[in-house]
Amino acid sequence: MLLDNLCGTLEDSKVIVLDEAKANRLYNKGYYGIPLSGGGLELDLYEARYLMETERLEVMDGSGEKVTPSTLIERSLSLDSRSTLIYPVYSDMRQRGYVLKDASSPADFRVFPRGGGPGKTPTKYWLIVSAETDRFFLPETEEVCNRIMDLKKELLVATLDEEGDVTYHKISTIDLKGDDRTDHIKDTYEGVIYGDRCLMFDGGEINENHFFGRHIADGIQLSLVETQYLLEKGILTVFNGGTGDVMDLTEFHEYASKKQKDYPVRYTVYKDLRNKGVIPKTGFKYGTAFRCYLGDPEDHHADYIIQPVGEDFECSRYDTSRAVRVAHSVRKSFAFARSGKNGVTYTKMERETP
Repeated sequence: MLLDNLCGTLEDSKVIVLDEAKANRLYNKGYYGIPLSGGGLELDLYEARYLMETERLEVMDGSGEKVTPSTLIERSLSLDSRSTLIYPVYSDMRQRGYVLKDASSPADFRVFPRGGGPGKTPTKYWLIVSAETDRFFLPETEEVCNRIMDLKKELLVATLDEEGDVTYHKISTIDLKGDDRTDHIKDTYEGVIYGDRCLMFDGGEINENHFFGRHIADGIQLSLVETQYLLEKGILTVFNGGTGDVMDLTEFHEYASKKQKDYPVRYTVYKDLRNKGVIPKTGFKYGTAFRCYLGDPEDHHADYIIQPVGEDFECSRYDTSRAVRVAHSVRKSFAFARSGKNGVTYTKMERETP
């Protein structure tokens, strides 16, 4: 049943409701449309279609003929080819109790909190709509995220799959900071590199107090990134297990880069994390380079799983969905660590249920 026989007239890219009293009730109950100065209400095509589908509005054309939902769909498509992507997200958020209004680029909508609306509350999210087949460009996402966060808002990305279901991810740039202090290490140690491992037969302090490497028999085994970090800090002297020669920093970096294709980016991120007091360990079981602890690993589970990537990184939406799903399932946060000319930046992605 139509609510109070509410009717509107289709005019180009909008629907006009002229009955002032009914228009006011519609606006006050859900902040639909824009109130007109002379009375009445201007609805955009998403609002009009949603109100038609929920049986709260009937739309007529200029000649008084009834407009069908398919006519609104065709009109929307003629104005914006993304409308079949955007409308399902609009409808889903409305059904969840949110008020949506147009946003300036790069967002599609400003989303007000439940019970809020224009002139009543600040926006909660800036919402961007994507398709499952779209590519994910990290530099662009990071830039957009920073712009939105500068406005003290949250970035929400809604991805529509081919069956019409919507998955939401909240994205933010973060500044990680942990408690570990490697500058407290005063002793020096020796290690021998074999393959992609460095063996130390001393070094209990750096393992027990700073969580480098792991115990094997009566020694410590370090990964390549751990080895270079300690070498660069002057804490470790590294010997080539094949020749017995001492390896300087340049030699070791070249050696490690041949062993691990993404080593330069991986090490840059590892070094940045360690310098921030974060303790990175392998994240292989989670499908990423690192799992990271902001505090003592013996007292806490890992806080993040982090994937180092290059400056111009892009991937599919399937990759991001998979990574966030894995992190969510093990109660951790997922973040990309992008290594670029301005250092390392961190972009956190998490599932959101609006």
